[in-house]
Amino acid sequence: MEQASASGDAVACLSCGDSLSRQHNGVKCSQGHDLCTDCAKLYVENILSEPENKIPAKCSLCAVELNSIQLEMQMEPEQLEMYLMYKAMKIVDPKIDKVMSCPFCKYFEVWTIDNSANFFYCRKEDCQKGSCSVCFKEFKVPKGMAVTEDELEEMKSEGGMMSHYKCYEHKDIKEAWEDALEKGTKRCCPECKVGGVKDDACTHMICDNCNTTWCYLCGKKEANCDKSDPNGNIYRHNDDWNTNSKRCPMYLTQIGQVDGRWSTASDEEAKAFFHKLLTYKSLKNFFKKHKSKEFKNLCKVFPSVANHGLDLKELKRMDLTIIKR
Repeated sequence: MEQASASGDAVACLSCGDSLSRQHNGVKCSQGHDLCTDCAKLYVENILSEPENKIPAKCSLCAVELNSIQLEMQMEPEQLEMYLMYKAMKIVDPKIDKVMSCPFCKYFEVWTIDNSANFFYCRKEDCQKGSCSVCFKEFKVPKGMAVTEDELEEMKSEGGMMSHYKCYEHKDIKEAWEDALEKGTKRCCPECKVGGVKDDACTHMICDNCNTTWCYLCGKKEANCDKSDPNGNIYRHNDDWNTNSKRCPMYLTQIGQVDGRWSTASDEEAKAFFHKLLTYKSLKNFFKKHKSKEFKNLCKVFPSVANHGLDLKELKRMDLTIIKR
């Protein structure tokens, strides 16, 4: 436990309140908010629980970005590997680059988006596994530049390196399928596009990344929401929602009052139904672009797609209107 020096030149830990020396080894926010080493380690665990949403790390009080080097000093080696990978993902331009990681360890590389490589070769000394860049399954890597006859047979066998060329043939449609599913499982901030799922509170969202206020149901930021008072705040977006199709309720459980498909008993149940609607709407767009034969071929190549667990017959007959007023 860190303690302040006898001189009284001290600060307090933002989390636990302990008195610290100004030269403490924890994390120091540029606005004067400090975390002791114990609380900093807990904070590291917190950001790595949702790295795609919580990196770059920000002060929990003033939202100023924290010193990355100070954070890294609090991390265990495995935590550091994960942190650096997600940090790289935030830095790269998604229009140009993509982060490719080894499925079996924390090693990663930044590839250009138009990289046509079929295979990923881990360069970490204690891993060095080969994997398909589409299905992520492992294959044996030849030991040297000169491939032996046995290695060639292994490469040609089912599950061998060369069998994964068929994965690459279906790469684009597989990515489209996964993108369609992902759109149904979360809502993204309309400003910075960081995604997540709401808790059991109201539909008014404040993005942790850019502080934008927006509506979880319609997905619009406060300035673009239809309101009873155009100059009012997001609460005016909830007025007359049950009769005005441009407005949204404050709570998902309220929708069941006018649309019997929605649960009025539990926010979790209502949220699950909402995301089911989003998923089916997204998949409907997917099947407009891709023929059923293409999807059947995709299922043959990728068992993970074939085992999607969705009722596609229900998709065809289900009314996907968000709120039936």
